[in-house]
Amino acid sequence: MAKLIIIGSGIVGRATGGGFIAGGHEVVFCDINLEVLAKLQNQGHKVCSPNLLEQETNVKAFFLAISTPTVDNKIKLDFLESAVASLGEGALKKCNDYCIVVIRSTVPPNTIESTLIPLLEKYSGKKAGKDFGVCMNPEYLRENSNEEDFKNPWIIVIGELDIKSGKVLDEIYGPRDCPIIHTSIKEAEAQKYIHNLFNACKISFFNEMRMVCEAIKVDTDKVFELVAQSAEGSWNQKYGIRNFGPYGGSCLPKDTTAFLAWAKDKLGKSLPLLKAVIRVNEIIKEKRSNGSG
Repeated sequence: MAKLIIIGSGIVGRATGGGFIAGGHEVVFCDINLEVLAKLQNQGHKVCSPNLLEQETNVKAFFLAISTPTVDNKIKLDFLESAVASLGEGALKKCNDYCIVVIRSTVPPNTIESTLIPLLEKYSGKKAGKDFGVCMNPEYLRENSNEEDFKNPWIIVIGELDIKSGKVLDEIYGPRDCPIIHTSIKEAEAQKYIHNLFNACKISFFNEMRMVCEAIKVDTDKVFELVAQSAEGSWNQKYGIRNFGPYGGSCLPKDTTAFLAWAKDKLGKSLPLLKAVIRVNEIIKEKRSNGSG
């Protein structure tokens, strides 16, 4: 079994570390919050403060689960960049054997290759892909069931710098009852964001439709349950994801515009999400007609 360091021992870090412990790995939790470390230590876990991390030996992988908050509508990478620089200058620099650095934090596409890897190389004096490996390993943990979700995942995505990096992480996970998909780092970064954005859009869509259903006094839950069964977009995982261009046919174009106008005229509802759906479709049609889509 491998020795793993979890840097950032919040919800994601604790679930990740706990899951790997259950799988038989040796896990050391690292965090700048000494109270978090004390609590983990009282629970019987191995812990380490950042200034002592370089004393850990025979480490196979460093998992970074550092917060990347949104401040003034922009992602703040300062905490993650600081942790990466500290790792490079300390433990990674002192590591004599090949190991991998695994980013669990949600970051915009190209962050790892354009920002984080250069920081690791600068402060460690080592070369990514030669002296150490790098992976992006998105997490899909739900807040109320994070530990169980890690132990029983429905999919594992490994964005790898190279085949060797991905193979090491694959071996750490070991056999699983779910698909383990290997991608490029950038694809894994993008996939995690699109994953979250899709969930947000779906929630907002049904919230918008709920306002309509409540205005016309129908059983909203019954309507939505029926939609989940009848709409191909609900039961067909492939629906809408292929590059077939804008929606068309005899129903979708006329029904979207008609429902938007009806809701405005009869209910006084503006339905901004539906309006945006129609506008995006128009933009795609314009690009296709101009030969640029």
